[in-house]
Amino acid sequence: MTPGVFGRHQDINRVLVRVLVLNLVIAVAKIAYGGWSGAVSILSDGFHSLTDSAANVVAIVGARTARQPADHLHPYGHRKFEALASAAIFFFLLLVLVEVTQTALGRLRTGLAPMVDATAFVLMIGTLAVNLVVAGYESRAARRIRSELLLADSMHTRSDVYTSIAVVTALVGVKLLGWPLLDPIAGLVVAGFIGHAGFRIARETSDILTDRRVMDEDDLRRVVIGVPDVLGCHEIRTRGSADHVFLDLHVWFQPNMRLDEAHRLSHLVKDRLRAHFPELADVIIHIEPPPLDADAHL
Repeated sequence: MTPGVFGRHQDINRVLVRVLVLNLVIAVAKIAYGGWSGAVSILSDGFHSLTDSAANVVAIVGARTARQPADHLHPYGHRKFEALASAAIFFFLLLVLVEVTQTALGRLRTGLAPMVDATAFVLMIGTLAVNLVVAGYESRAARRIRSELLLADSMHTRSDVYTSIAVVTALVGVKLLGWPLLDPIAGLVVAGFIGHAGFRIARETSDILTDRRVMDEDDLRRVVIGVPDVLGCHEIRTRGSADHVFLDLHVWFQPNMRLDEAHRLSHLVKDRLRAHFPELADVIIHIEPPPLDADAHL
């Protein structure tokens, strides 16, 4: 593993551990107060935060596995384990979605009023502030490191911000307006935010696992045809994650060009591509003369 790759995984692990500690503190505080006061909205939000912690643990394990170098059984490396870890985060979101929905519906049927005092508002506003800081920190780290794992986890963390706002709004209604049904309704709103975050994570993870195109073909083509003596290219295919892309393409040379010269130029094409797009992990070039319908490919 190169120093750059090793440093990247260290950065991912460091971010995840910090977020894990904060999520655990938040989850314990919400669950303890929600269970004591009977506020289903706070209790549900606490379980949501606890699921965040479980997702962080899965993400840490996934990141450690993903940094293993390529071997004879995994010649393309282990980077898709990050995507699998993101899929596990989606699974945890489904679990908490079921739990929150069942709890909220049960409270709607009973109509019990929770006990809401100043402590509830201090707790929720405080955790809201922490979630804002954590979501911003993790999102910036995801963009800097270009990690789909951190991006998925940051979306999960960001959903806590919206759910906390919904819970605070419900607590205001219960305390000031005397509307106890706002508490389980807020629990259902929490479920909606969780479902939305889960959908986004599932969509982005499936793009990686199903080898959806990663890079724009026209951007790649402009770099390729900028190399002297290259007549064009086609069959451009990319797959992988945003920061670890595999590219293969067909590059056209004059039919009478010597093979060794075409081979030399193909390496020049590869070097130009990797210089312009550092996210390229590997480039495979097939050398061929222009097809009869070359104009249709340009």
